[in-house]
Amino acid sequence: MKQDSMKEAALLYILMGSLTVSQHAPDTSDDVQLFTAHPGDLVGGLAVLSGDPSFFSVKAKHYARVAAITKETFYAIIKQTPEVVLHVANTVIRRMSPFVRQIDFALDWEHLEAGRALYKQGQPSEATFIVLSGRLRSVITHKNGRKEVVAEYGKGDLVGIVELLTQTERSTTVMAVRDSELAKLPEGLFNIIKLKHPVVMTRLIKLLGQRLLGSWKSTSREPLSLNIEQRPSQSNYSTVAIVPVSEDVPLSQFTLELYHSLLAIGPAVRLTSEYVVRSLSTSIWESANEYQLISWLGHIEDQHRVTLYQCDSSLTVWTQRCIRQADVILIVGLADGDPQMGKVCKKFCC
Repeated sequence: MKQDSMKEAALLYILMGSLTVSQHAPDTSDDVQLFTAHPGDLVGGLAVLSGDPSFFSVKAKHYARVAAITKETFYAIIKQTPEVVLHVANTVIRRMSPFVRQIDFALDWEHLEAGRALYKQGQPSEATFIVLSGRLRSVITHKNGRKEVVAEYGKGDLVGIVELLTQTERSTTVMAVRDSELAKLPEGLFNIIKLKHPVVMTRLIKLLGQRLLGSWKSTSREPLSLNIEQRPSQSNYSTVAIVPVSEDVPLSQFTLELYHSLLAIGPAVRLTSEYVVRSLSTSIWESANEYQLISWLGHIEDQHRVTLYQCDSSLTVWTQRCIRQADVILIVGLADGDPQMGKVCKKFCC
């Protein structure tokens, strides 16, 4: 298995020989060997359980024989025997250091619906947040009441870290542009990390310094607001919901043309309700399976530069999900048709 690969992630049971498990070292191109797995060990459990790309690179130390269980097969086993998850999770936890388990226990997971505020300007700083998926926007309200957008945050960005470091009140209001998932890092855990692992703070200060320099360079070219938490690479839109203005719009043809044009720029994908059903079955629309759908869509977005969400012509569950997943909404109509918006557009876009 290769690190960050979705296709190769699987649960491996070593029958003979041994495997070395390594991970990319920060700031270098070298790999750091974490441990050696021997016969009877399970490897790949973390990626299979979380549904994320492989966290490690796994290589045979010498001639080895392994039994591989793909993600699809593993999920099928879970449906029949749910307690299997506990056994696999136990093998993963035993590999983790006590410090990592402590962090995992202290972290909180938050789901923020589109339009809701993560925190508001003037509130005390009690935590910092890591964006797992989605998109957030930071807005400052001036004394005269005027509001100004100062930054946007995407997957992997730290939100509210500066106020926590400086022990000041929130300088902006941060709201979810779309449905987002975040990991909440409480102030107490943050202080423990500073005490036990000072190298983390060194790397964090270096990261913030690089962003500060990047913001200064931006201000030298055009009058942008200085915000050292802004990440320019996240400024482009990556998910687009395509909504028909009326039922007679040939939306599939338009979306296909747009999809093929985007392929010239980079990896792109076009998602429709039919494609989702073929991949996950019709039961995916049930509310009990909402998390599975959100997680699956998140993995697809990770693998592509642009994700096109083609809405249905009517107000279906899939259409609502498309709107909630989108960074931007594109309304498509006929040039010689009625400019009046249909029910779908009026519901979400007005």
